[in-house]
Amino acid sequence: MRIRMVGIDHSKASLEYREAFSFTKAGVREAVKEIKERFKVKGCILLSTCNRTELWVSQCDNKKLNMVSPYDILCQIKKIDTSLYEEYFVERDDSQAIDHLLKVVCGFDSKIFGEDQIISQVREALQISRESGCVDIALEKVFQTALSAGKRVKTEVRMCTVNRSSATDTIDILKAAVGDLKGVQCLVIGNGQMGKLVVNMLVSCGACVSMTLRRKRHGNDEQESIVPEGCKMVPYDDRISQIRGNQVIISATLSPHYTLLLDEVKGILEQPCIRGKQDTEANKKYYLFDLAVPRDIDPEIGKLPYVELFDIDSMNSGGTKEENADQIKLAMEILMEYQEELDKWFEFRHYIPKIQEIVEMVSEDTVQRFASKTSELEEGYSNNSIEAAEEAVRKAASKLIYGLREQLPHELWGECLEALHKSAARETLKH
Repeated sequence: MRIRMVGIDHSKASLEYREAFSFTKAGVREAVKEIKERFKVKGCILLSTCNRTELWVSQCDNKKLNMVSPYDILCQIKKIDTSLYEEYFVERDDSQAIDHLLKVVCGFDSKIFGEDQIISQVREALQISRESGCVDIALEKVFQTALSAGKRVKTEVRMCTVNRSSATDTIDILKAAVGDLKGVQCLVIGNGQMGKLVVNMLVSCGACVSMTLRRKRHGNDEQESIVPEGCKMVPYDDRISQIRGNQVIISATLSPHYTLLLDEVKGILEQPCIRGKQDTEANKKYYLFDLAVPRDIDPEIGKLPYVELFDIDSMNSGGTKEENADQIKLAMEILMEYQEELDKWFEFRHYIPKIQEIVEMVSEDTVQRFASKTSELEEGYSNNSIEAAEEAVRKAASKLIYGLREQLPHELWGECLEALHKSAARETLKH
């Protein structure tokens, strides 16, 4: 068994390149099914967030079945030329890949160091692959162990981080630019988790907030829609006309297309926005925040003279590795335990074919002994009885042999199994 992964993230690639490989949740479901069927992998998991896209696959040791690399698979799924983005990706195999995942779930490779959101994102990626029938026992073990490790690190290690997100960064940037947010007119495009989070923060700061909703998703009755308290609902299709009068526009949707195009908003945003009575430079500007991947707002809009446009790559804060040096050391000690656990688990899997041979030999020997005594058995015994006995012996033998993993030092596994194999194969047992 071979675990392989390929990934693109914020450390090597800008948002422009990352969004080319981003997936919606529905896109992830379709992709993992296609990958498993088309490329004959034993299992696959696709992790797609604002800051990274990673494809994980488990493959047989047969080299003929491993001709296509995870990077080539991802490019083929996205219909992208493999020569265009290879320099922005990193491929990892087996223990190197596992070490990477353990650090990822702890937020060590996140743009906001030590952030918590990545754990739920990894768990969701695993769940989607489960529901799609695309997880094999190896990837299940790797991801479950990584999630357990991440949860333990979050519980036992106290990082010097602030519980931040793109939403909190948005508020901080606005306060630095315009000061008090009380009364500031804001439009939030998108009713997802991030959109609601931003709305709640803006409302708590005293801003006047409107949020777009798609009627076809939320019903015709506005009261049936989930609208954060203190926020006004406006139809999504009216988003362009709603821009006029709002100094702050935030877009956070899952749309694969732009929610705001230059030609649609140029006539509004090329004129200064005057807020209140003070004719200051800050009050003349529109502040646009694009919190989506792929991007929601046409980047050309950011070139208009009265527009300040921010995307997730231009918003970054939180603790640093340097601030957490001592805590990282403690976390790495914890992660090492889980790494060793996985190493032993994979090492033991190498012995499974031999274990299966031992079990079959013991089972076969038992059946022969059982069959040789049939003349002495009561008349009620049948072939079903023999099959039941065979199955019982197989399970008992499996329990004993697999139990070696917990009861015997791993350096003795090979020697012990070899001895058991030779013992089970002795012809003297065949009578």
